[in-house]
Amino acid sequence: MAAAESLPHIIDPAEALDDRKARLRLVADRVAPMALARERTLPVLPELVDLLPGGALRRGSVVGVNGMGGATSLALALAAGPSSAGSWTAIVGQPELGLVAAEEAGIALERLLVVSPEPSSWAGAVAALVGSVDVVLVAPRHRVAAGDARRLTARLRERGSVMIHTGGRWGPGADVQLDVAHSEWVGLGIGHGMLRSRRVTINGGGRGAAARPRSARLLLPGPTGAPASAG
Repeated sequence: MAAAESLPHIIDPAEALDDRKARLRLVADRVAPMALARERTLPVLPELVDLLPGGALRRGSVVGVNGMGGATSLALALAAGPSSAGSWTAIVGQPELGLVAAEEAGIALERLLVVSPEPSSWAGAVAALVGSVDVVLVAPRHRVAAGDARRLTARLRERGSVMIHTGGRWGPGADVQLDVAHSEWVGLGIGHGMLRSRRVTINGGGRGAAARPRSARLLLPGPTGAPASAG
């Protein structure tokens, strides 16, 4: 009997997953009141107003961001408007994303959650955050299953969060689609100088009110890290 009692406890993977989900829900519950605001839109930085229908992020919508250079910076800039206005933001599955870059883009680090779930629990982690924070930034490593995408989209509509995804691995079409069509760094001379900012051209489209083509030229990031007009 004593020998049996001394055997080490074997952790059930299912129990460990449930424990992680429970802890994530606990954190989400603590910040939930911010996502329950009555306003149907979230503000964006002035430089991005012309790219969005109504000049704001509509709650319950999915925003897709693509492009070879500047997509991550654009996603951070989109989240910076709500964040600076008091909203909570979550970044899911992007461990390489630096907090310095997020702060320079305008995101308030004191209202930022960074979550790195296992691939098998990615959809569950995102679902737990939807409705608990106002903006969820995702960059799936693998194409999101159609069933998971439908369930997450329905949850966004119900709970009023905004999802911003990069990487092109989200199955359904986005409500608002922003593509970085051209990108070039400025600041270098002939063999000298420093990279100061990146000049980008962004084309916008989408469904419904977002279907009308839009375009803007920005410095992303600008000299200070935050977006600026290319003028």
